[in-house]
Amino acid sequence: MAADFRIERDAQSGQVKLQGTLDLYHAPQAGKALKNALQGTSRAIIDVSQLTRLDTVGALLLRQWRDNGAEIRGLRAEHAALFDVVAKASIEPPPVERRDPPMTRLMKRLGEKTCRAYSGSIELINFFGQACVTFSRVMFSPKHLRIPDIVHHIEETGIHAVPIIGLIAFLIAIVLAYQGVAQLRPLGGEQYTVNLVAISVLREMGVLLTAIMVAGRSGSAFTAEIGVMKVREEVDALQVIGIDPFEVLVMPRLIALVITLPLLTFLADMMGLLGGGLVSTLLINIPLPQYMERVRHIAHGHDFFAGMIKAPVFAFLIATVGCMHGMKVSGSAESVGRQTTSSVVKSIFLVLVADAIFSVLFERIGI
Repeated sequence: MAADFRIERDAQSGQVKLQGTLDLYHAPQAGKALKNALQGTSRAIIDVSQLTRLDTVGALLLRQWRDNGAEIRGLRAEHAALFDVVAKASIEPPPVERRDPPMTRLMKRLGEKTCRAYSGSIELINFFGQACVTFSRVMFSPKHLRIPDIVHHIEETGIHAVPIIGLIAFLIAIVLAYQGVAQLRPLGGEQYTVNLVAISVLREMGVLLTAIMVAGRSGSAFTAEIGVMKVREEVDALQVIGIDPFEVLVMPRLIALVITLPLLTFLADMMGLLGGGLVSTLLINIPLPQYMERVRHIAHGHDFFAGMIKAPVFAFLIATVGCMHGMKVSGSAESVGRQTTSSVVKSIFLVLVADAIFSVLFERIGI
């Protein structure tokens, strides 16, 4: 036992006297000592008149012994008030959590995700509609065009992205050409690697890789920039002074990305063809002039425009989703990170869905 708590037992009366301090730190030892001292006693009597300090834990220990039939004697006035509060308190074991069967939990999660996906789709459609209306108004009313903002975002989303877009397209084309040579050489058709690289880059890989890179780079930046403005209440300040935040924050970014993504796609196409030409020169001994001549005969104008037509649509999707999630930020920096992640994931998903739709549509109309 601790030095400032003692327990004495009267062998004749069976009464137990507690002395010193009975608090949180001494309650475990006091409980064991009381159990040993009162063991075999028909009528337990606990005298607490000599306790100098009693806290809630000590009072709870005394209550447990009283509920088990022990008699508590000698409570001081200052201790009696605390003991009465603890004695009247309702102490019940915590309810046992009822776990649903695994199939029920699975269906609940599926239902919750479905409802969230439905509400998110409605929000996205509403934002798309507002973006289209505002875009049309700005296009037919040049006074609403914020040229300096548009130029700034063209620089951020286009010029600064040129090195990474060019490098990625060049490397992917090299990988594609290497794999094409490896698969076609056993069949004696390695020269068709030129066809593979040219058609793949112009129709799909150039615009798709560019859109994914822009979604991760510029789309996330749109969400973070607008989200920080939401956290700082700058968007609310714009509304208070009578300025439409949608026109100031969303439209310049949307117009800038619609301009820059086709240009970046053209750059990716050219760098992809250059990467394919390098591999063709090194592996299948096709000189670069001959390679370019074969590309000119293999890839027709509709192959090039099939990829370029997708670029403005992808840009519209990326910019709209990025700005929408920026507007949804509320409260804290954690919300900025969460909305930025959702923005990138949703942008890439919509780009892939739109690309699949374009592929089916082009196949149906024979492009």
